[in-house]
Amino acid sequence: MPDVFQPDFRLPTAARATPPAVEGHVSREDTQDYFTEVADDYRAWSPSYNMHFGFWRLGLNPFRREGMLIEMNRTVGRALRLDTITVGPRCVLDLGCGAGATTRTLVGDDPALHAVTVTNVPVQNGIAARLDARAGVADRIAHVEADYTRTGLPAAQADGAWALESACYAEGTAKADFVREAARLLKPGARLVVVDGFLLRRRPGRLAGWLHRLWADNWAVPTLAVRDDFTAALRAHGFEDIEVTSLRWRVAPSALHIPVLATRFTLAELWKARGRLSPWRRKHIVASYCALALGMFWRDFDYAMVSATRAADERTAS
Repeated sequence: MPDVFQPDFRLPTAARATPPAVEGHVSREDTQDYFTEVADDYRAWSPSYNMHFGFWRLGLNPFRREGMLIEMNRTVGRALRLDTITVGPRCVLDLGCGAGATTRTLVGDDPALHAVTVTNVPVQNGIAARLDARAGVADRIAHVEADYTRTGLPAAQADGAWALESACYAEGTAKADFVREAARLLKPGARLVVVDGFLLRRRPGRLAGWLHRLWADNWAVPTLAVRDDFTAALRAHGFEDIEVTSLRWRVAPSALHIPVLATRFTLAELWKARGRLSPWRRKHIVASYCALALGMFWRDFDYAMVSATRAADERTAS
């Protein structure tokens, strides 16, 4: 196995900055509780536990959600540009992996690829391990239970890393702790790919700001990153060749699945539970509707891919 599989948890705790105005009062414990409680609910969105929006391209049926979800995984894989790395075993990192669906897609497509996934939600690793075995890729994936801003993995050994709709769970509008750890883990010349929602302004309009806060609180997100703050953090921590690509229209076909799916799911679950759903499950449903509404505020919000290359020298912020 590549050396990146050998964790070292003797790392200092990073200092936390004061939360900005757009950040709510969501704690890491809230996030863990949320994902633990709704873990099985994500199966209604994707039988293989893809916990993100899909990527539509010509040739894909917009009514078949799973195909678009898998295409998003492969879009992330292409953005890593692993084909530019010397042929042979390579190891990548999935930071905030959920149940590891993106990793399974990429490792399944490339027999030379190994991966480490990072989540602080134990139930997700349990689901991932079962699905890995079913897909026949368990021998090339290691699941680490850790905070992705302080993973304990050794420095500069990853050939690529990504965060697919997970960087938003880091604190602050710049997600600086997440960026710092990604920079530490990647080899010089390796790529980081982040696909997520981004705020386009530090002070969104009143309605957009209220909707963002409602969505974030119900999905246990401290705040979305502000796009300019996030790219500034990348530069400050030794990344270059930063590329920002809006995927707003690429994810729209899968986002339009939300109203019917969420309504059908809600009615079915209320029936099974005799009208009683736990608080986080109710919030999960509310946030699903909010996600679609938030995408309509083009001046304040975008869904984008941000990718960058770890600089070949040692220039990083302390």
